[in-house]
Amino acid sequence: MMVVDRNLFSPLGIFFLIVFGIKSIVSLLGNGFILAVNGQSWLRSKKMLPCEFLLTILSLSRFLLQWVIVSSQFVYFSSPETYTYGINQQAFSLSWMYLNIASLWCATWLNVFYCVKVINFAHQFFVWLKPRIGVLVSRFLGISLLAFIICSVPPIMTYYEEKNCRNHIGTLAEDISRSETCGSRLLTKLSPLQFSFTAINFSICLMASLVLLLSLWRHTRNLKKGGLSPKDLSTKAHLRVMKPLLLLLFFYIVHFPAMIIVMGDILQYGKLERLISDIVLASYPSAHSVILIVTNPKLKKAYIHILNLKRSAS
Repeated sequence: MMVVDRNLFSPLGIFFLIVFGIKSIVSLLGNGFILAVNGQSWLRSKKMLPCEFLLTILSLSRFLLQWVIVSSQFVYFSSPETYTYGINQQAFSLSWMYLNIASLWCATWLNVFYCVKVINFAHQFFVWLKPRIGVLVSRFLGISLLAFIICSVPPIMTYYEEKNCRNHIGTLAEDISRSETCGSRLLTKLSPLQFSFTAINFSICLMASLVLLLSLWRHTRNLKKGGLSPKDLSTKAHLRVMKPLLLLLFFYIVHFPAMIIVMGDILQYGKLERLISDIVLASYPSAHSVILIVTNPKLKKAYIHILNLKRSAS
């Protein structure tokens, strides 16, 4: 039975429903487009560059993540009791957690790849790293995801042990406090682990951005000292990578605290507040997908080609 929420169907609630729908469509279409372009390229050549591999995994995780968010919202709005007390919440929570962490790590290592390829430091470490970064980022991604999966097993086992403990407790009044102690939300139980990995993820992303800015500053300073124009190919490459990276950091900064609030169950909120939190969480992957399509030469070319086909057909 559909549960009616007056706040949800108020003018403000309808507005946020429309915003959520638009963001969901943008995310699904954007990531689906990236998957289609890279998939078609892989079918033709039977090989995939490291950056294309990271981009494909990133788009796939975000495509599935958006479907999890939409499905979760639908079940929650349709039947909150079924969602809260059934196995649905646990399934959605685990799916959201793993897919969200996967998408964050993919985006971070993709940024690291672009940054290392562009920076022009003469230090021996960067000289060694530059030709090897394509292989290393794929391995780093696998290690990051495997480490998170392994570390998430003990909290999940603890959660289900406490849940079984709660189920075996009687309904007597003196046992109520004990029952509440045993019971806890799965995301809340996993929030310290998620926060730790997300903080590491964000730190790496921020560090890559700072290194890129430092490289651009030093390169521009050296050009000015030599009396050369700062509009050379290396400067353009720096700016081409830096602009989307700074936009990405902005959305990441908005996404990070919203994710902490949701993971830690800090606020007690209803349907409307839950919808707003999902909109904020969806802003980062949706915006990043659009940024990737606009800034990636291969994706941009494919998008323009589709637009030209539509114009010629009309």
